[in-house]
Amino acid sequence: MKLKTKINLFSTLLTLFIITTSFTGIFLIYQKLAFQNEYTQLQNRAGELMSGMSKVDANVNISSFLRAYIPSNGALRIVDENDEQLMNMQATATVERIPFVLEENADYTISYWKDMPIIATNYPLIWSTGEVVTLQLIEPLPNIAQNIALLKWILIAMALVAIIPIYLASSILAGIIAKPIQQLTTTMQQNITTNRYEQLPLQQNKKDEIAEMTTTYNALMHRLEDNYLKQQQFVGNASHELKTPLTVIESYAKLLQRRGFQNEQVAYEALTAITKETANMQDMITQMLQLASVNENVEIASSQTNIEPLLQEIAMTMQQAYAREVRIEGNSFMLMTDAAKLKQLLFIFIDNARKYSDQPITVTMTDKQIIIEDTGIGIPEKDLPHLFERFYRVDKARNRKTGGTGLGLAIAKELADLLHLTIQISSAVGVGTTVTISSKDVMIHE
Repeated sequence: MKLKTKINLFSTLLTLFIITTSFTGIFLIYQKLAFQNEYTQLQNRAGELMSGMSKVDANVNISSFLRAYIPSNGALRIVDENDEQLMNMQATATVERIPFVLEENADYTISYWKDMPIIATNYPLIWSTGEVVTLQLIEPLPNIAQNIALLKWILIAMALVAIIPIYLASSILAGIIAKPIQQLTTTMQQNITTNRYEQLPLQQNKKDEIAEMTTTYNALMHRLEDNYLKQQQFVGNASHELKTPLTVIESYAKLLQRRGFQNEQVAYEALTAITKETANMQDMITQMLQLASVNENVEIASSQTNIEPLLQEIAMTMQQAYAREVRIEGNSFMLMTDAAKLKQLLFIFIDNARKYSDQPITVTMTDKQIIIEDTGIGIPEKDLPHLFERFYRVDKARNRKTGGTGLGLAIAKELADLLHLTIQISSAVGVGTTVTISSKDVMIHE
């Protein structure tokens, strides 16, 4: 069953249930009030009878006196303490004896005779002999029966007539709710068929759940399209980048086949080149895996981290591995961050400074910022906006010499986003490069 049909049936049945319950309540309340009103009238009649009874002369015919108080088309009975009938009078308009029921401890009792409600009640009465007797008043209620029947059919007719507008209104409501869902389903099916990322039209100034669902879906499609384009670009770039070392390896391998066994110098040159290109490929694959792992939903193990020890570890590594001096300056500070990921981020920039400069590298700690400076060859201004793009190289020949893959800064940008850090790079050709890393809530110094 479709959602639209479910909503239509559910809302229709629910509305009918509410109407039926309401009409039933109205019917029962009206019936209760009608019987209560008749009971009040019988109370008044009994009160007048008892008041008049106390003033009746002994010579007055008691039957004639009581006949004046017989309810309309009803009956009046007098019974003693043993429930023996002393007097029974019935209106002349009623041919048959009116049956009735009296319940104990009830103000009045409603029973039915020929589908007609009969109200009966009793009151204590001092009889002419001085003994206490019971006065029973019984009255048929034909008018109330007619009114109740009429009200019942009116309410039934209203409920039946209401089914049509209720069904139509429910159908319209179901259509309003189901329409965006149908649009969503149709758009998704088209996207699956055509391999596209079509979005849903969003009406302006709407803030309901449907608009929220549309906005969320459009954001999802935009992200999927963006990731798909990045994936295509990544695959294309990776294929292109891997093609160069593979071509070199293949060329030198063929050279070994032709001349390597006769010429030791050629064999040594070929093996050296193959080893170098293999190492480059291994570095590239490692960085590609790192970039993929950074893009996953990883957990950040934040803790209060002292920045200077991290920088000292990196400086020691640079000294031992590359015999390069890294000068740590400024005052250390504490930062709530993931120490391992921050160390990886800092290593990328310091290692870049080591690759493209010969002089000592200066790292300054100030105002919860880390500033990495080198006096190397610098970066052209036109290349600065593209530095964080995957596989982007300022100078491909220069990067090939230093073993660059074009992924290091892309990894650094992903790590910075995870750690809620901002990166600013300023550089001048022949002067050097300055990288400023800071928290997003701290102003960046130019």
